[in-house]
Amino acid sequence: MDIKNVLEYLGKNDLTDIEEINEKDGCKVIRFFYDFDKEEMEAARAYSKDECEEEENSDTWYDEYFLPYLNDVAIDNVGEIVEEIMDEFEIEAQFICYDLNKEKYDYLEFVAIFFEEGSHDIEDVLDSLNI
Repeated sequence: MDIKNVLEYLGKNDLTDIEEINEKDGCKVIRFFYDFDKEEMEAARAYSKDECEEEENSDTWYDEYFLPYLNDVAIDNVGEIVEEIMDEFEIEAQFICYDLNKEKYDYLEFVAIFFEEGSHDIEDVLDSLNI
C-alpha cells in the first residue's frame, strides 16, 4: 500500500494537518482534521435555532442540537472520502473521531487506520493498536 497516495487524496479533499502517527504490521494510522466551513456552521446554527426550544447557546442547545449536527456533517463527509479511498486504492479502512465541545467546535479530529484489503481482521488491528 502506497500511503503517500492516500495522504495526498485526504489533502485534496480539504482535510488538514494530515500525519502518519503509527505503523504496525502493514497498518497505517493517520490523524487529520475536518475543518467546518462557514456554510456548515450557519446550517448547524439554523437547525439548532429551529429545533431547540431552549435559549440559543444553552447547554442543551449545544449538547443536543448544534454539536451533534456538526459531528454528523463531519462524519458523513469523512466517511465518503474514506469510502472513495477504499475503492480507489483497493484497501480497507476504519476511522474514529473525537467529541466536539462548546469551547472549540470549528474542527473535528479524526484517526483512521488503512491496511491492505483482506490482510487483517479489523478487530485485531484495533486491538493491536490499542484503539
